[in-house]
Amino acid sequence: MNELQREFSPANQYDVQRLPFAKRLEDLSPGECIWPINSGGPYLFCAAKAVGKYCAHHKSRLIQKRGGHLDE
Repeated sequence: MNELQREFSPANQYDVQRLPFAKRLEDLSPGECIWPINSGGPYLFCAAKAVGKYCAHHKSRLIQKRGGHLDE
């Protein structure tokens, strides 16, 4: 398994629900979540309201994946 495969988190139900609201990276505004929610082009990003880079849901997934700490 390479580094990219290790880092990618598969989509979950929340990501599926966000798809109608997702945006391409160049269309994101400040304060919108930059979590990628699909695995193929065009890549789409969550775009939910965020404090920092990620919305609360994706921030919690990132913290769980990294073992309880976040380097943001």
